[in-house]
Amino acid sequence: MPQKLENGNMDLPDITEVLEETKQVIQKCFTQFQLDEVFFSFNGGKDCTVLLDVTIDVLKSMYKREDVGKDLKVIYIRTTGPFKELEKFVEEIETHYKIKLIVAEGDMKEVLRRIIESDKNLKACLMGTRRTDPYSEHLKFMQQTDEDWPQFLRVSPLLNWTYHQIWSYILQRRVPYCSLYDKGYTSIGSTSNTWPNQALAYSENGVVSYRPAWQLRDATLERAGRGKHYANGHAHDDIQANL
Repeated sequence: MPQKLENGNMDLPDITEVLEETKQVIQKCFTQFQLDEVFFSFNGGKDCTVLLDVTIDVLKSMYKREDVGKDLKVIYIRTTGPFKELEKFVEEIETHYKIKLIVAEGDMKEVLRRIIESDKNLKACLMGTRRTDPYSEHLKFMQQTDEDWPQFLRVSPLLNWTYHQIWSYILQRRVPYCSLYDKGYTSIGSTSNTWPNQALAYSENGVVSYRPAWQLRDATLERAGRGKHYANGHAHDDIQANL
């Protein structure tokens, strides 16, 4: 799991306010719901990894247990045609956070339906969605899914984070991340719709290479390496639209 602390000539933004806001949303979630009533939607991306890191810290504080992560229901919804690097990282995450991932495959809506139907206790889902994700600009921190989707409360504590704040947290806190981010990938889907971001490309001795994701200067280009469709189904309720 790559770890990079140097930031070159870039100043990483302050995360104090958004981090406190995120902790409050997570605390509210686990005050309103019991631990076994919440599941965590994990896709191996930078955003949900940051959220997992913060969530584990909050739960340790709330439950006064270092091993509380083993009781958090973390669902890894595997995309069709996943990168081998992402699959390797997901396995490493289990060891790093001492959690047990529940792996699910298939259409996003159908997978969520199966999850909810198989565990009647579940009432809320933690997601690493940000406002800059497709169709997420007007989301609330805690919001019920649309009528045509499996019904649960979607909890999105990272809504107000920027791309560079995510990387600021990762680099400052030494949070593990998928090695693809060191190879110019800034948003990861499947092997069929994702490639290195050309905004990070440079040529040296006639060979094209890519700078790491955190060196992307223009955050609006975060998905410049993604295909037309970001993920499964209609993006308005595609809770895994972005990694």
